Amino acid sequence: MYGFEDRLREEGFEVIEIEVPVVSPKAKDYRALCEKNDCKEYGTNWGCPPGVGTLEECAETLNSYHEAFLVIKRYVLDPKNAKDMKRAKDDLGDSSRRAADMIRPSAPVKVLSDGGCRYCGVCTYPGGACRYPLQRTDSISGYGIDMEELLKKIGRKFAFEDCAATLNSIILIGKTRK
Repeated sequence: MYGFEDRLREEGFEVIEIEVPVVSPKAKDYRALCEKNDCKEYGTNWGCPPGVGTLEECAETLNSYHEAFLVIKRYVLDPKNAKDMKRAKDDLGDSSRRAADMIRPSAPVKVLSDGGCRYCGVCTYPGGACRYPLQRTDSISGYGIDMEELLKKIGRKFAFEDCAATLNSIILIGKTRK
């Protein structure tokens, strides 16, 4: 309907329509992992906690959308190589943002992805408002979404690999504008 699915598939992504995700009962555990800050993103950008808001605010945001698409791509790389992982996450984020830009004239759209937003070189968080809110991508785990459960619903397994990383984004679409 929006045309983004074909474009993402051409770029090597898998696109699957899913139910709009909800905040998991395990969300507080995910937030605790975020607070450990192993990824070095916590408190550094608007796309990660606490910048994304409380879990209650995340639930409200999720409830405001009517459609969702899971975007998946497996990258053959060493997951411990930070430079390769950054390139893969940037690829996922850039492609998901382009897809959102295709949808935006017809409906409100929001992108959630693995990790926080990396759109700007230096984020304004926490001192100033997000400069590019339409391009911002928020953390899936920061929203308290259980990716393992979400993948299970579509017949997939959540797994870590030594020689690859499978990254995900979720494109949320609101009510179509008339």
